Amino acid sequence: MEFKKRNEEINEQYAAAIEPMCRIAWSYFKTGRSTDARRLLRNALELVASDAQQLRLKLLLLEGKILALEYVITNEDADHMFAILQEATRLAHEASDREQMANALSLLGTAHYFADLNTSVSVVDTGGKYREALDYQQQALQLRNAVGDTRGICESLFHIGTVYERWQQHEKAIEHYTESFELADRTGCLYEKTEPTRHFAYHAMMKGDLDQALHYAHRALALRQQTGFMPYEPLDHLLLCDIYLKLGKFEQAQSHAQKAYEIAEQLGYKRTIASALLSLGDILAARQQTSHAKAHFEKALRLAQELQLPMLMARSYERLERVKENGAAPNV
Repeated sequence: MEFKKRNEEINEQYAAAIEPMCRIAWSYFKTGRSTDARRLLRNALELVASDAQQLRLKLLLLEGKILALEYVITNEDADHMFAILQEATRLAHEASDREQMANALSLLGTAHYFADLNTSVSVVDTGGKYREALDYQQQALQLRNAVGDTRGICESLFHIGTVYERWQQHEKAIEHYTESFELADRTGCLYEKTEPTRHFAYHAMMKGDLDQALHYAHRALALRQQTGFMPYEPLDHLLLCDIYLKLGKFEQAQSHAQKAYEIAEQLGYKRTIASALLSLGDILAARQQTSHAKAHFEKALRLAQELQLPMLMARSYERLERVKENGAAPNV
């Protein structure tokens, strides 16, 4: 009995220490220090007793979240990512913890979504990809509705929308983004408002409503900066670059592309570095600076090949072909 009591006291002390460690790890990740975040969580896992399942679950979920969110950028450690999330799912199931089970299922959905996206040549899917991603998010949404997890509901609604977007079911995608955004707005979930807003901008741009696209894209960037989440900030700048380029406003486009490149370089994310190079190359090509554009596209291609990302390689090859043909600028 005394032994059990001492173990409980030790676990309570660990619990008091783990919470600030998780906050530090998330802060590391938000500011681009992913390696430091993961190292901290790994060290914490080694310290926590094997029978302290709730503490282990908390640490595994946070590591899994970091791995899943940056997988779209790094295309690395897929086996480790899925192993972490499956272990977290098992622990949540054993603990009968519905909220943490929902978190684990949602992260598995995100991981499967990005794994499918990273093996695709196009953002459009007609071959049945993303079904696992949708299934996990729907399971997570059901649990989150049951336990009243507002933040989680916003998250799952958004991720379900992205699957419909890949399947070109745009009305369904917008419905889910809108529901996600409105719930997040009503309940003060600032972080959860950012991605739906960025996707509103993307859809407006695809429809040719560039003024609306610009409005939403600036709003998404402002929300991102308010939350301090740097890993995805280059994506906001690149979207703004695309819109300004379509408007023929080259200086504004270049400013956002350059900012995206600088942040990506600072974070060390090669995928977003390559995407920024493509955008900078597009601007150079539009200004008929063909040789400089070609150099940017070639550098982007080398990074795409290094990361083994088919979509990024295809985009790089497409641009290189365009500048070879009569020095033509890419269609932007």
